[in-house]
Amino acid sequence: MARPVYRAPARELLLALGAFLFLGRSVCIADEDAVCAELSTPPTNLLAVVEKRYAAVTNLSCAVRRQVAGGGEELLSRIAFARGGRLNAETLSPEPRQTVVDGTFAWTKGRMDRKPRRVAFDDQSPAQKASVLCVPASPEEALRTLDPATGADLPSPAAPYVRQVVFRLLDAKPDATGRALVSLDEAGRVRAVELFADADFRWRLASYAWDAPVEVLPGVWLFGRSSAETAVNGTPVTLATRFDNLRVNQDLAPDVFDAEKVFGKAAKDKR
Repeated sequence: MARPVYRAPARELLLALGAFLFLGRSVCIADEDAVCAELSTPPTNLLAVVEKRYAAVTNLSCAVRRQVAGGGEELLSRIAFARGGRLNAETLSPEPRQTVVDGTFAWTKGRMDRKPRRVAFDDQSPAQKASVLCVPASPEEALRTLDPATGADLPSPAAPYVRQVVFRLLDAKPDATGRALVSLDEAGRVRAVELFADADFRWRLASYAWDAPVEVLPGVWLFGRSSAETAVNGTPVTLATRFDNLRVNQDLAPDVFDAEKVFGKAAKDKR
């Protein structure tokens, strides 16, 4: 029986989808008969194991296509990402826009803007900051909202998953009933994260799923496709994202995160 979908207001969509939420062999660490760390570690250590794997990705560039399922224009972007809160996101269509984040400030300029608008990185919303700090094409952003100390295994994982772990949200109050369900496949890869309003998993707030896995570094998997689903004013909404031309830990252009080089003197720091 399908679970009923919780009718979240519009602000739930913004929180659920984030700004840039962004690829099979086994990821067993010793040999072919070894048990993957993600499948054997205690549930309270699971998020640390996953985080350690993705920490190996120091930079990434790719093309991104996003579209609301069932209609709407496709959003086409090019992204360059590097650890330390650095991002260059160029939206090509339908409306050209450029965003540059250097770890201290974020600049954004649309086609009709005379000069870029600047905001301190620390003044951005938690969702905006998380999208810059986490690897695109991975579940890292969704997992960072969970409290690792609250992890508990679900006794009977639902097929096709081989392990499911329940967490509370980091900012949840002690008496909050909401839960997050993290699902892993046979290779120990996180393939889905679902947020529920209740501890019995009846009322789903949002869900995230990743498909088309590619091992970009030994034991590190990114994904060619992802989807995020919630509801706006009672209407289910699914955002489908495709990641192409993934390039990991390669030399990026030296000025790609330099706003003055990208936007010219209009972005010069006037502090």
